[in-house]
Amino acid sequence: MLWSLRTTPSHATGEAPFALVYGTKAVLPVQGGLPSYRQRGFDEVKNNQRMREHLNFTDELRDKALFKMVQYKHLMARSYNRRVKNRQFNVGDLVLRMYTITHPNCKNKLSPKWEGPYKVTKVVGPATYELSHANGKPINDTWHATKLRKYYI
Repeated sequence: MLWSLRTTPSHATGEAPFALVYGTKAVLPVQGGLPSYRQRGFDEVKNNQRMREHLNFTDELRDKALFKMVQYKHLMARSYNRRVKNRQFNVGDLVLRMYTITHPNCKNKLSPKWEGPYKVTKVVGPATYELSHANGKPINDTWHATKLRKYYI
């Protein structure tokens, strides 16, 4: 199992982890029993010389893999951010808050999903808000935008 993970090229880097560490392609134990060109043409002196030459290029191989991994992460972030719905509330907006957060013991299919309305009194951070009851009494905790929903009258 480990051989398959270490010798299979990763989609993110384009290289096998074994090749990134040792700078060469691995010979699998299964391939050791079968006669192949790599075994028939093996010369230990030339092999050691070529391995030293390949070691000079491992840093370059790692740099290419790092560049490809950064590109892959950027592509994944762009794909994720395309589907994210950004929720922003202004001071004075009416919102509903998630019921299961404030009542963790009341989780059944008949319990309400949202409670409120509450009024946004302060924007603490990019997606964090302070709320108050409709009568103006403040709520001690801050709330994240993912746990809030806009209330329409």
